[in-house]
Amino acid sequence: MKAILKILLVLFAIQSYGQEIIPIENMIGHLDLSREDKPYYKDVNGVFNKFIGTWRYQTSNELFEITFTKITKEDSGNYYEDQLTSRYKYIKNGEVIYDTMAMLQQADSYPNYNVFGSKIKKSDLNKIQLQFDEPDIRFTGSNYLELTYNPVTQKLKWYVSAAMEPNENGVLVYPYKTPYLMTLTKVN
Repeated sequence: MKAILKILLVLFAIQSYGQEIIPIENMIGHLDLSREDKPYYKDVNGVFNKFIGTWRYQTSNELFEITFTKITKEDSGNYYEDQLTSRYKYIKNGEVIYDTMAMLQQADSYPNYNVFGSKIKKSDLNKIQLQFDEPDIRFTGSNYLELTYNPVTQKLKWYVSAAMEPNENGVLVYPYKTPYLMTLTKVN
């Protein structure tokens, strides 16, 4: 009887001090930054899987290729989270505008990425919102990338929401070099 009580006490202690794991799709609307412990918002149901891989957009004068990978248990301050990150290249009129693909083998830490994040809503598991910047244009806080996976066509809609900025003539323009709207096809 004492042995059973000891086992139950040990199991209770392990459960009490274990880290809380919460499915990543339950993060939005349930994030509590005042908690003493650090919960882990984990991709336990594989909702990121449909985004992972290499995707391509190509026209007669443009080529955009991006590879999404998953980083597990990224320390985000008051919590841990799984995140999608990426490397990409963009070629326009035969000129390489950006190529961050060579950086793919470096340390998996989101400051080294231009696209990263994990905002996925339980109401639409085919849509994810990520932070977006380009190598020479940093994320401002109001700009974001929304990816929408279409399970019928198995394509990915890329949409960048960015605050327009004035150019040298005072005309408001899209601040990035990459297109703000693309349909990507999975190549790998």
